[in-house]
Amino acid sequence: MAVVSELGETWNTTAGNKTVTATPAVNDLIVVVHGMSGWASGDTSVITDNQSGVYTQIGANPLSTGGGTAGALWISIRNALIPSAISTIFTATNVGDTGGGLTVLKVTGMSRTGSSAALQNKGESTQVESPVVLTFPAATLTANPIILGCIGEDSPAALGPPASFTETTDTGWATPTTGIHVCFVSSGQTSAAYTYASGAFTDHNEVGVELDTSAAPAGWGPLMALRGNRLVMAVN
Repeated sequence: MAVVSELGETWNTTAGNKTVTATPAVNDLIVVVHGMSGWASGDTSVITDNQSGVYTQIGANPLSTGGGTAGALWISIRNALIPSAISTIFTATNVGDTGGGLTVLKVTGMSRTGSSAALQNKGESTQVESPVVLTFPAATLTANPIILGCIGEDSPAALGPPASFTETTDTGWATPTTGIHVCFVSSGQTSAAYTYASGAFTDHNEVGVELDTSAAPAGWGPLMALRGNRLVMAVN
């Protein structure tokens, strides 16, 4: 069974790169929720680590943008499992931001990496519903972890996560007024829509990913693989 936990986070009102230093275990899959205020078209946020880690931003780039504070939010997944249990620096290289940061999560029990580790994802921009709700294209599978992020125009975010989810991040900064919330659940969820227990942003963007705990296919080339209860074309 896959289990999600937090390695660390850094979010603040200064522009530029942000880092988290932590020690993952061998074969952890790293998933990073990262974002910024002051976003404009062409601005970027790229995740790396000093164990030669390369990451894939899942879905559109960025997954969610817009809102009065021009906030942007992404989820990036490491393209390989962690090779060594050593102190590691995880870096968000940000271009064009006025503030932001990253929340670094580790997932044990995964064999898939990069884009293959995401069964489905969803980004929603310039939302005003209260309470916050993110709706995936399809119902999630009970064995799969889910990671959610929300950025908006209030500081701190002051959101209550959906039922059974664990909150890792609920903070914000002042220039411009921006709040960030990150939460996760390791398993047990079979809905498409995830509604936060409390709180609402004036204007907000949301992003979420359902991870795929099915075994990664072996070998090279196209093949049909069972991902959860869905038959899909896989390419290694």
